[in-house]
Amino acid sequence: MNNVNQQLSEKIVELEQKQATIRQQEQFLLSIFDNVQEAIFVVNITPQGNFRYQGFNPAARRLTGIKTVINKTPAEILPLDVAKVVEEHYRQCVESKTAISYEECLPFGGKDTWWLTTLNPIEDQSGRIIRIIGTSLNINERKRMEKELNEEKAFLKALLDNLTDGVVACDRNGILAMFNKASQNFFVIPQEPLPPEEWAEHYGLYDVDGKDYLSQAEIPLFRAFSGESFVDAELMAIPPNGQPRILSTNGSPIVDEQGVKLGAVATIQDITKRKKAEQEIVKLNAELESKVRRRTAQLEQVNSILLATTATLEKRNQELDQFAYITSHDLKAPLRAISNLSLWIEEDLEDRLDDDTRHKMNLLRGRVQRLENLINGLLVYSRVGRQEYEPQEVSVEKMLADIIDLLDIPPNFEVAIQGQMPTFITQAIPLQQTFNNLISNAIKHSNSQQGMVTITVKESRDFYEFSVADNGKGINPKHHQRIFTIFQTLDAKDNMENTGIGLSIVQKAVENQGGTIKVESQPGLGTTFRFTWKK
Repeated sequence: MNNVNQQLSEKIVELEQKQATIRQQEQFLLSIFDNVQEAIFVVNITPQGNFRYQGFNPAARRLTGIKTVINKTPAEILPLDVAKVVEEHYRQCVESKTAISYEECLPFGGKDTWWLTTLNPIEDQSGRIIRIIGTSLNINERKRMEKELNEEKAFLKALLDNLTDGVVACDRNGILAMFNKASQNFFVIPQEPLPPEEWAEHYGLYDVDGKDYLSQAEIPLFRAFSGESFVDAELMAIPPNGQPRILSTNGSPIVDEQGVKLGAVATIQDITKRKKAEQEIVKLNAELESKVRRRTAQLEQVNSILLATTATLEKRNQELDQFAYITSHDLKAPLRAISNLSLWIEEDLEDRLDDDTRHKMNLLRGRVQRLENLINGLLVYSRVGRQEYEPQEVSVEKMLADIIDLLDIPPNFEVAIQGQMPTFITQAIPLQQTFNNLISNAIKHSNSQQGMVTITVKESRDFYEFSVADNGKGINPKHHQRIFTIFQTLDAKDNMENTGIGLSIVQKAVENQGGTIKVESQPGLGTTFRFTWKK
């Protein structure tokens, strides 16, 4: 009995020692769990195969911002699509029964974070995986650096590929390592990781005369690899299926801060056209000097002719102005006399005139008035574009108000200005003539009980586009070009107000200012004139 008690006591002591050891190990593991900088998490696997978190260490809570995870599934702490990917990793670990490592992107605190995660499966006595111990190392900084490095590589590649000059380089072993897009165009064939002794034949590198292959020592990139820095070394490249090119190269070795050679680089410029041009220049210089002498003599002669022509034109313009004035004055005087005589005759013979005779006398005076209007219109038309007006600041809104105020607008007629009219620097008189003629034209040809003219403007980069629209009887499209021809009218000739010159004046004024004018109209739907005026 004593032996049994002694054995029992020894067992109890041994058990207590083992429990103490286990507690020490648990305290040690708990200390590691609480104090490591890596995120550690525990995932239990339910009999149904679901994954539920049983703990995050302090580092995991600090890095993720998640305080409570006990008995939560991945879908309860992560977006659904992310949770599905996470569970797929857990399932892979369970099925393989081995530790797995992978990179993953998880959203915490409203932003994406990158982790290097390792999963370790834990088995029960039956061999079933009941738990996963995971560790995650935050690799945001590494990912940022990788992204910056990749962006820098992409930038450098794009930069090199967009250079018109070729760039070739070799590594510290003299193996061709870099060939930008321009270099591929020069040599036609793609880059190959070849040693220097194969460069000349493979890429068709010849002396500048194109007769012999370059020796290895003469190849520009090998010269740079040998430690030489140089500029403007010329050679000829003759690719198998391409045109020969004369190339100019600059080269230098590549060394680090300690002076250790890392390789060499050479830049290449195609100077084939330049070389040909230099030869042509030598040939053409003599011809050019001869042509310059001949052209100088011809220009002097042309200049004399232009000066004489300018003087003649100025004289002709003066004569034309004087002729127009004298003609206008000399024609208007007898016209007024005819008009007055017809009135006197009508007064003297008033008792003996019948209605038909009075009508004919009125027609006579109408023809006289129409002829006088034609003369005035011709004078205006002849001066458009020949008179220079000093540019000035013009308020189009005020100009239109003045025109409307001076026109004899019928009581049943309205002129409306829509939108904000511009104020800009231009020649005022031609613009005033244009608006005056278009508004007057709309009033003359209105057959509406309530006439309406609407003026609007649209601005573009270089022009203002003005429109003058009426609700009159409209114009058949087949007559749209005809109305701008001088003396052409669509009304009866007996209408003394309509000389057929107004729209010709408008077109000439607009085009002299660098603009255009067009008409939009259909019978019965009114008419819109649109013209552009340079800013």
